[in-house]
Formats: sequence, structure tokens, C-alpha cells
Amino acid sequence: MGEPDDLLEVLKNAIVPGGIILNHLQGRIENIPKKSDLPDSKADATSTAHTIADDLVQEVVLEVLHSYVPNLRINAEESTPRTKIFRGGQEHLCFHLDPLDGTYSYTQGRNDHAIGAAFSREREFVASAIYFPAIDRIYLSKRDGGVRVETSTGEKLPFQRKGEPGDYYSQKRADKYLPVVQQMGLERFDSMGAHHTMVAVAEGRVSVQMYHLASPHDFGIPQVIVEEAGGVCTDLHGNPVEYSDDFARVPWFFAFSHPSVKAEFFRILKSMGI
Repeated sequence: MGEPDDLLEVLKNAIVPGGIILNHLQGRIENIPKKSDLPDSKADATSTAHTIADDLVQEVVLEVLHSYVPNLRINAEESTPRTKIFRGGQEHLCFHLDPLDGTYSYTQGRNDHAIGAAFSREREFVASAIYFPAIDRIYLSKRDGGVRVETSTGEKLPFQRKGEPGDYYSQKRADKYLPVVQQMGLERFDSMGAHHTMVAVAEGRVSVQMYHLASPHDFGIPQVIVEEAGGVCTDLHGNPVEYSDDFARVPWFFAFSHPSVKAEFFRILKSMGI
């Protein structure tokens, strides 16, 4: 079985069943913290949050995915049995899955949690899907294909992007660069989910996202959506983000809603000599 013709259709069909599970279980399960892959000094409640929903959703998504294309590499956030049923090698597409982004937010009863999935080819993300089941909204994007938004039943929704940069920033473990966004006049964005924040960058509501020791599960998965919307994702030097073969955390990940925001950020950063 070769590569699917419609990567976005596969992504959507794989993650939508997971949303049913999340909607059913929210408010009925507890957070059982897990060991973070971050150093203890940098781990917190959001990086250690874990529920049975994380594992259940991952297993369901992978089972559906396997029915479409068994020859994949798998880079899933949780260690569940179905990560081992795929037969892909380095030459195949890699499937990335975050079965519950914003787990801590989910356990608090908020609605900014998401299921995120993406395909990459030769360490470049090429197609992304972010599903917010609490509001039944799916963001879908592939390279050179723009961004589309729809419900789980296929109803088309408008992708609403601000023409001018928004008033907010988001950051994690990036206090060092707060003077830059403060000089830009930005206020902190209220979100516990990386995918929720990245979609807000794509929509132009958040101008700057700064993240130290960033997981590709958090930011690589929605990266195509940001860039196809007109945003820019870079490393600390303003260059395109590069991923390792095993998609380990990257030292720095920045996302900007508009190229002009990126230019202003690095101009101020240089002037401050940080």
C-alpha cells in the first residue's frame, strides 16, 4: 500500500473518533501525572499531566490510521501498544500524534484542548490537522494548500485571520526574551495548550510565540497551519526550524503571525543585545 492521495482526509478521519472519547470522558477522569522528558527543574504541571484519555485516544487514532496506511513511521507522544503495529522505515512518511494537547487544561474543564496530528517527509512537516472537540472545529492544512476549517461532519467554516498583528504573545521557559515582547506592547495570551496558541498565531490573534526546549508534538504538528496562513516559524536566529531524525525537542521555537512581526522582534532583540 502506497502513500495516501489525500493526506488531510486521512488525518481528519483518524482524529475525529478521538474527539468523541475526549468529549465523553471530560469531567469524569483524573490527572495522573507522568514523568516528563524535561529536566526536573523545567518540568511543571502542564508537562507532566496525563490521563487515561491520552492513551485511549492514541490507541483509537492509530487503529484507524493503520487501516489506511500501515507503512508509516510513528512519532506518537504516548507509549501505547499500537505504536508497534506499523511497518514504516526512514523512507516512509512519518505520522506525528499528540492525542491530547492541553491535558492539564482538559482536566480543569476548559475547552482549549486539542488532538493534533501531522505527516512529515524527510524531517519536514507537510500536512497538519488540529481538532478542538469541545467546539467541534478542525483546522487542516498542507503545503501550498492554504488552511481550511470544518466540523467533524464536514461543514465548511471560514478561516478568520486578522489582517493586522494581534496584541498578544505566549511563552514557555523564555523569560529572557520578555523585554522584547514587552517593548512591542504585547500582553500575555491566556492558554494552556500549545496547539490552541499556535492556531491563535495562525489566525493573527497572537503575534509572538516563544518556546524553549520545544517538542515537535507541540509545535511541529501545527506548524504547517501557521505557515500556510502567512505566519513564520523560526529558531533563535530567525532561521527555519530544523528537526533531528528522531524528532527530539528543539532548543528554541518561535512562531510569528506575520513576517513583519518577525522582523520587528529580531530588530528589537538585536538592539537590546540579549
